[in-house]
Amino acid sequence: MSQAVYQPGDLPRRMASKIEVDPETGCWLWTGSCNRKGQPGYGQVSYEGKTQLVHRVVFRLLVGEIPEGFQVRHADPWGRHFTLCCNPDHLEAVPKKEALRRRDWDSARARRTHCPYGHAYTSENSYLDPRGFRQRRTCRAERVRSRRVPRAV
Repeated sequence: MSQAVYQPGDLPRRMASKIEVDPETGCWLWTGSCNRKGQPGYGQVSYEGKTQLVHRVVFRLLVGEIPEGFQVRHADPWGRHFTLCCNPDHLEAVPKKEALRRRDWDSARARRTHCPYGHAYTSENSYLDPRGFRQRRTCRAERVRSRRVPRAV
């Protein structure tokens, strides 16, 4: 692994005190508050009067502003995704569309071949919704139809 460019000491003391460096991976593991209790979540910190995700704050403080329409992703040299890592050497700003593609690829959803109703996912009948989740056009249409309330005559 290349020489680290940044050190936790480059951050405000309050944030640096909540970071443990993993000597094996070089990850800066956030030990403070997380946004999902009891499951892997993202570190969060109160900064500039708002609760914000730690990896985004660290990126802005040490690397620079995050371009409009971009998301900060973990770009670990081993290809792993650690939600608690906030090492700016392991972070990259990527366009939202790319971040969604990577998230879907990383998730178990990407390996599913059939929707919850048992229909096969194909390129012709599937699409990514605005949240980045894969949907079947036919199943979505059926859900929309089933929610419609019959009009009184």
